[in-house]
Amino acid sequence: MADEQEPAEAPEADDGGAMHIHKPRPIHGFREFLSEISVIVVGVLIALGLEQAVEALHWRQKVEQAEVRLRANLTDDASYATQYGILKPCAEAYLDRMQADLIKHDAADMERLYEFGPPYQPEPWKVQAWESTEASQIGDHMATSRFEVYAEAFRGANLLGEFNLRYRDDYVTATTGRFALPPDTKAVTDQLAAVDRLRAYIRVGRIIAVNDVINPARAHLGVTPDSGTVEYYRQKTAKCLALLGPPSK
Repeated sequence: MADEQEPAEAPEADDGGAMHIHKPRPIHGFREFLSEISVIVVGVLIALGLEQAVEALHWRQKVEQAEVRLRANLTDDASYATQYGILKPCAEAYLDRMQADLIKHDAADMERLYEFGPPYQPEPWKVQAWESTEASQIGDHMATSRFEVYAEAFRGANLLGEFNLRYRDDYVTATTGRFALPPDTKAVTDQLAAVDRLRAYIRVGRIIAVNDVINPARAHLGVTPDSGTVEYYRQKTAKCLALLGPPSK
């Protein structure tokens, strides 16, 4: 019997250019099988690692972009919030004068107060960046403590924005006393109640502005109020006190 021989490997291409497929090389032994499996596993792990690295870089860039918008909005909100402390002497004296004018039916002085404007500054509180961040998955990729500081500050800013509507309604009601009409007990009572509500809301707003907006922004995020906005409130306070005189001790 002739010795059995392994068939020779077919050439990659014959003279006519036709290609031949190589037969898979047989695996000899368990060790070689493990080696082949290891190569495959390592290749898969490398691919997964690269995919995760690309994904992490993608989210880091998204978080950085989100923080640029968040900090811009929070800078405005922290600036607006400073009005509560700066305008405090104006607001207290203004509301005291308004209350006295309503009791005395001094329509002329009420008109002067109205011409000056309210003892607060209506501002377009900025929460758009925070709303966008909440709607996305940014919070899942930002440090929890940092995300919570943003959440606290923007909740405060949103609440102060809602207070603007309350201020406006009560201010409109109170300043109807500037019309020189015959005294009406019910109307005066409503106007005085509006002044009391306005005072109460401004005082609550003062607490929120400091504790929930200004302090967290400065202490934990390094966000400070805009100096130009702060100076504007100082000038308004000076004009207000010039009109009213210094607050009573």
